[in-house]
Amino acid sequence: MSSRAHGGAWVLAIAAWLVPASAAGGTRRTTVFLDFGGGPIGPGDDSSQGTATCVPEPFVYPIFLGSDRAAEIALGEAQRLVAPFGVRVVAQRPPPHLPYTHVRVGGDPVTLGLDAKLNGLACDVDCGDASHRDTVFMFSEKWIVTAALPELAEDERALQVGRIAMHEAGHAWGLEHAGGTGSVMSRFPSVGTPEFVEGCLGLDIDLDASECGGEREQFCPAGQQDAFAELRGLFGAGERDVEPPHAAILWPPDGHVMRPGEVLVVEVEVADDHEGFGWMLEVPELGWEHLGREPDPAGLELVVPEGRWTLRLEAIDHDRNVGEAAVTIEARWPREPEPDPDVPSPQAACACRGAGSGASAWWAMLVAAARWRRRPVSRGPRADRGSSRP
Repeated sequence: MSSRAHGGAWVLAIAAWLVPASAAGGTRRTTVFLDFGGGPIGPGDDSSQGTATCVPEPFVYPIFLGSDRAAEIALGEAQRLVAPFGVRVVAQRPPPHLPYTHVRVGGDPVTLGLDAKLNGLACDVDCGDASHRDTVFMFSEKWIVTAALPELAEDERALQVGRIAMHEAGHAWGLEHAGGTGSVMSRFPSVGTPEFVEGCLGLDIDLDASECGGEREQFCPAGQQDAFAELRGLFGAGERDVEPPHAAILWPPDGHVMRPGEVLVVEVEVADDHEGFGWMLEVPELGWEHLGREPDPAGLELVVPEGRWTLRLEAIDHDRNVGEAAVTIEARWPREPEPDPDVPSPQAACACRGAGSGASAWWAMLVAAARWRRRPVSRGPRADRGSSRP
């Protein structure tokens, strides 16, 4: 789970619960981002945050030195290789709430202090793509060091850039080295028209046993790998998905009124016909967002000041179909009640009983007599009157 706030937003405590998503056929989908633009990178485990588990400290990763044409060829080759699977390869950064594999295309092995013979690096063999948000590296400067290569040489080298990029992505999904040069997962650069090979091929690994034996042996005997079957098992077939995810805010209702700072429980429901989609909850007026990590039932807290605010929920899949929902809430202090015009205002009145009733009449007469006796008495037509006697 991740939350972001900008501009020093105040606190409105919110706990968000995710209703478990549905899935079709047990498969999910994913996206690969071929990043030719370089930029900051640091230690961490979330591709959307510009981090990688094998980067010890922050630095700026180099850009791809080839031409735009070379980048397009590499992108096209990567897309060809995963066309049979529910995997989308893009050259624009996906939204941060969508899980994706980040391939940094640029630099050379020395950039990360590695053996100069390497063509790429995956920080881990992520069995079954458990992370969903790995970052891997394709060292393109070993293949293209300038945008001024002759077209024929550039084409062949750009194809290798795309193939090596997907080789490293394969490691991020749990695949290991296997097969000859017709296999994308070969230890050495591919030749001809390589594929994620269908059928069991012997593993080419330095370890005594596969790192992902449990997943691998669903499809092949121990010591072998069927890359095609494993990717189909993870991501399904490659048909385009046209159904947007379901997104609903179950609570609060639209127009909900609350006190500033009051704890508000927000219940959302998100689902899709494939797992692996992303979702986010935001308050756009404050620049605050919570990035869902599906499945993600944990709570969170945020702060908003007094005012009227929008809670917006978005769910997105890997074919960029979007489901949305929004409600408006108002945080304000209780107002003083308005007077009811049908109710007469209270009037000042004596609480005693009327003077004409029994003993009360005598009390009224005595009070009147006492007041009369205390009146000042005039002693003559003098302008300076003296004090009066009782």
